[in-house]
Amino acid sequence: MGRLKGGANTEAEAEKLSLAQLELLISGAEWRFERATNSNLRKQAFKRLTWLEAQRERLHGIDAPDRRLPGRQTSVE
Repeated sequence: MGRLKGGANTEAEAEKLSLAQLELLISGAEWRFERATNSNLRKQAFKRLTWLEAQRERLHGIDAPDRRLPGRQTSVE
């Protein structure tokens, strides 16, 4: 399987992807999130990653992990 150009940016585009293609996009988003060089890039990658995982859950029933952006956790009092 080759590299996906652009991937999916809407629910309609995500519906056209196979599970394998969606997994490829998720792994790329994880890679970008882990290697982001500044907070803005990290936040963008995190948003993309969580959106893609939500699409995978919606379309294929694979539970999305409960992720929190480090430094943004809410405290329970």
